[in-house]
Amino acid sequence: MEAENWDGFYRFQATKPRMQSYQCSFYFAKYQAGKKEEAFEGASELWLSGKSIAKECDPLFEVWDEAGMRNDELILQRMQLAFTARNGRLINYLKDLTESDKASKNAVAIYKLYKSRSHLKTYAEQQPKTEYNKKVTMSALRQLTYTEGEPQLAIDLLDGVAKAQGYSDTEYQQTADYIAYSLINTDDEKLAKWRDATLMKSTNLTWLERRARLAIQHQDWAGLEKWIERMPEKAQNSKRWQYWMARTEIAQGHLDKGKARMKKLLGYRNFYSLAAADYLKVPARYNSTVMADKSASITQFEPSLARIKELIDVDKITAAKREWRWLLARADDDQQRALAQYAAKQNWHNLTVTATIEAGMWDHLSLRFPRAHQWWFNFYAEKYDIDPITLMALARQESALDADAKSPVGARGLMQIMPKTASYTAKKYDIDYQGAEELFVVGKNIEIGSRYLSSLMETYEGNRLFAFGAYNAGPHRVKLWRERTGGKVDAYSYIEAIPFKETRGYIMNVLMFEVYYRDLLNKKGTFLSDLEAEMKY
Repeated sequence: MEAENWDGFYRFQATKPRMQSYQCSFYFAKYQAGKKEEAFEGASELWLSGKSIAKECDPLFEVWDEAGMRNDELILQRMQLAFTARNGRLINYLKDLTESDKASKNAVAIYKLYKSRSHLKTYAEQQPKTEYNKKVTMSALRQLTYTEGEPQLAIDLLDGVAKAQGYSDTEYQQTADYIAYSLINTDDEKLAKWRDATLMKSTNLTWLERRARLAIQHQDWAGLEKWIERMPEKAQNSKRWQYWMARTEIAQGHLDKGKARMKKLLGYRNFYSLAAADYLKVPARYNSTVMADKSASITQFEPSLARIKELIDVDKITAAKREWRWLLARADDDQQRALAQYAAKQNWHNLTVTATIEAGMWDHLSLRFPRAHQWWFNFYAEKYDIDPITLMALARQESALDADAKSPVGARGLMQIMPKTASYTAKKYDIDYQGAEELFVVGKNIEIGSRYLSSLMETYEGNRLFAFGAYNAGPHRVKLWRERTGGKVDAYSYIEAIPFKETRGYIMNVLMFEVYYRDLLNKKGTFLSDLEAEMKY
């Protein structure tokens, strides 16, 4: 492209793109347009990565390097990032790029340390006390714990390394926390004692919550109370931990106190509010709002809405979504609500959900939970003996009812089915299936997703908690989680003890979404089935 044409590039792409390869082109365009300082700043930022970088960056890095912008300091910084990212190949490459004797010796020392953590004590004592070397040694201690499975060695080295490199109290605690977290499921009594003593000094909410969940897993009610009390006040007062504090009080004989705490949780649109209602055997209550007609407030957007309709009519869904997001970004709060209502009237199901999220319309359940594709859900629910509301709730969680959704890992369509799972299910149950692209077809996606979920329900004898967990994280993980709880806990304890935040939230959401859909469709049902409520997990 001729230099005088780069103005056109900037009109098209005035801000830094998200994808790394496009960022490289963006900064190279700046270089070509004569904006070298901005281009080289961008190149330095991109180069400082512990991972391999897109080949599209090569032209940018070439001119950046030729201008003398790459130096020993940047090379050592990238080595530290590569160390943290456990990218040995990159460390090996970078160690040969340094020029000064001092930097070369440092680079070789880092490479030796990466190859063998047995050099850690020597490295910490011989290298100067710097922020850089602190980061390297902290990464090495963490990798001893996770990558090499040597937590005891990491514990043994921690004090000496921390002293040699002058860790602050905060840096010491953060590193100790990381080692302790790796020991969350240890059976070694000595290591468990060290873990708990370390975490009892921690202020890291993630670690404290994980330790509290271990107490739930073991039904250690006194321990659970102790770990909740270690959390920041805001976390303690959350509905999650207020529910579990009530459970600890009831389990330890303080029945009136626990029930009183439970009653304060009632009346919210929240999983723990419904869990409290279930425990107290009272009807669940939550806010639900019906919106007045707001169509008049969006007349100015009629040309854009017409374009979106045209794009949907010719199956240009990605372009329609892009236009919709642009429209929502320009709208004020009232207009966003009106746009959600308009999309619902057009049966633009995913666009409706997107608008309700953008507008924070959490109580507008009729808009947040469109009754989409009910014929297909009912048809395959009857065919495969599964509740259609379960299918609708799961599809709402999986894709927000976006028939064209494709996840970063390749799951497709309404029920977010992986092509490998689709092929397996189709072959096993003799379903006509023509390949991955067919998963974007509503009827076929619901057919395969319904049959797969039905098979999981059969495997787990009708227990949705196991089936939903397997659908999200895989049957092998459900097997592991069941082994850890050992048939000793109730349904709510089982869900809370799941270590994956995504899967915990997934199961909770689908259960909640079933409640919402039942109310919207005037169908009777309970939060947990008798089987799920009475079972020990």
